[in-house]
Formats: sequence, C-alpha cells, structure tokens
Amino acid sequence: MSLTVNIMTATLAPGDAIGNYILTQTAILRRWGVRVRLFADAVTAGYAETALPSRLYQPTGQDILWFHYSIYADNIAIAQASPDVKVMDFHGISPPRLFTGLNPYLEDLCQRGLDMLPHLAKTFAANVVHSDYAAQELIKQGFAESRIHKLPLVVDLERFGTAEPPPERLDGLLGQLEYLLFVGRLVPQKDILALIEIFAAVHRQRPDTVLVLVGSAALSNRYEAQIERAIQKNQLTNRVLLLGQENNPKLLAQIFRHARFLLVTSEWESFCVPLVEAMYFGVPPVVHHIPPLPAVGGEAAVVIDKHQPQTAASEICRLLDDTAAYAQLQTAARTRAIQFTTPALEAQMLATLQKIFHHPQLPPTI
Repeated sequence: MSLTVNIMTATLAPGDAIGNYILTQTAILRRWGVRVRLFADAVTAGYAETALPSRLYQPTGQDILWFHYSIYADNIAIAQASPDVKVMDFHGISPPRLFTGLNPYLEDLCQRGLDMLPHLAKTFAANVVHSDYAAQELIKQGFAESRIHKLPLVVDLERFGTAEPPPERLDGLLGQLEYLLFVGRLVPQKDILALIEIFAAVHRQRPDTVLVLVGSAALSNRYEAQIERAIQKNQLTNRVLLLGQENNPKLLAQIFRHARFLLVTSEWESFCVPLVEAMYFGVPPVVHHIPPLPAVGGEAAVVIDKHQPQTAASEICRLLDDTAAYAQLQTAARTRAIQFTTPALEAQMLATLQKIFHHPQLPPTI
C-alpha cells in the first residue's frame, strides 16, 4: 500500500522559515518514495504550481495529514474534521501583545491561535516540536508528553548553491565592511528597537561598524516608522543599512559570510532559523537570554541581556578585539550547525514516523 502525506500550513511563501522547512520535509519524503501533496490557505505566486488551496484537500482516512501550526487559520477546522492520521507540527505562536497597537489583524490571529490550542490537545496522533521550550508549552496546554516528538528545524543549506551569484562588486563591498547582521521580519516580536540601541552602543566604541538589517517590515508600517525614528535618534542614518526582504540564496550567503555577528534580541522565539544559517557560515550569534535561543546556539552563542545595551555592546566589542576568542566561536558555530542539517532531520523524522506509524513503505534505516 502506497503512503500519502498531505502537508498543510496557513501560508506558503518564499523566504519563510516554515515554508523552507516544509520544502525540505517534502524532498525527504519524496526521496523515500512517499506521495506528498501540499496545501495552504494562502499560496503565493511562487508556489502556485507547488501547492493547492486547503479547501481542495480530500482525506481518505488512510493518509497522513501533517499540519503545521503557528497561527490561527481557517484550515484548522479542516484538520479537526479530517479522518486521516494527523500530526501537528507546532512552531509556536507569537504572543498577541507584540502586535497590540501595531497590527490588530495579526494580534487577533495570534490570540485565536492560542485560544484554540488547548482544544487541539487530543486531535493529533502525534505532535512535533523543534525545541524543549515548545514541548513545555504544549504540555502546559494539556498535550500528552508521550505524543510529543522533537525534530530539528533545519535550513536546506543546499539552497545557498542554487541561485545565480551576486555581483562581484557587492561581494567585495561586503568584505570591506565590519558589520553586525540581523535577518528576519522587522516586527515587534524581533524587538528591532532593542537591537538598534545595542548597536548604537557598539558604534560609540567602534565608529566604523555597520548594522545590516535584512527583512521585510510590510506587516507593520507603524513599527517600521518606529525603527526609522530610533535610527535617527541615535544618529545612525548612514550606519544602518535596511536591505528589505532578500530571497536570493547566493546573495544571502554572501551577506551571512562577511558578517561578524548575527544579533538576535527577540522578545519571543520558538526556534529562530537564522541562527542556524549564520552558524553554518561560521558567524557566531549574539542572543538575548530568552529560551530557546541559548539552546539553539549552544557553545557558539554569546548570551546577553538586551535590557543592558551598554554591557551587551562591551561584550561584542571585546570579542571583536580578541582574535583567539572570536575564532573559537566561529569553530563552535560551524560545528553546531551540523546538528540542524537535512541529514539530521531525515534520520530523526524517519525514526519518529516509524515509531508512530510502522508503515512498510518507510525505509527501515538510513
């Protein structure tokens, strides 16, 4: 009997961490000979030939529905009603308060997603998480610990070699800059304002340092305006580069490769994929001390308190001046990244599926 896995999510869009993970997951399953179909409530133009609207999902009662949950979406009702064997892949839900006064629509979706979570505790045969922190969140909501399985949330690192290379002139320019880097959405959850305050303190000690922000602010125009005001207040107009969202893997690779540190001052995270991307290129992450950021970064992470910007900046500058200590962090970063690669996910995903389903089409070992 052939195996079909239907993967469903709220939105499938290029450059999105969950979307990239879904594509990696799909490639692994298809390599095993499994039939995979993708569904989403919102399918962007880039995936119009890859995924179907959720309403076209047709359960058989014999398939697997792998449901990615990170926010409220209409397809939650579809998942609840499905007779297929169901897996929830839980990515965490942003606290609604992070969008209060900035984006009421997202605030509402996050609140509804949280309100729905306890009602899903008995809906799924298995629940997948990507950090111990996320597992504890599910347990608090009444999910059985025996049904929770931890898998690495990986980046398809091979994608960094699939696009046209960036102009040599840009690569040379990046190589001449000493810059700290942020990659991700410019939203309140990421607390870009705290990041700018830390960079301002770094800049006072090292005036030639630059901050590069890669990500879209489209979800909150009001927050984008706050970012601009923070830049102007700290007189950093010519020292903060806002590059917008960038989906070219080769260009992203060059941006990562030349950075000195990745700086993450998020108010909340369930994993944070850019940490793995940065570590792959030997860029140590500087992270605020909320879980699970220190656990994801491991020995490669420099853990700070974002509420103490001067202390955080002094530690960054100290490490930039300490060649030996910085080199140790680079080595630790490259070593740490291996744990989040596609082979690591493939091995653990197979073990999890065999444990849950014992399907004959799944390979016994890798």
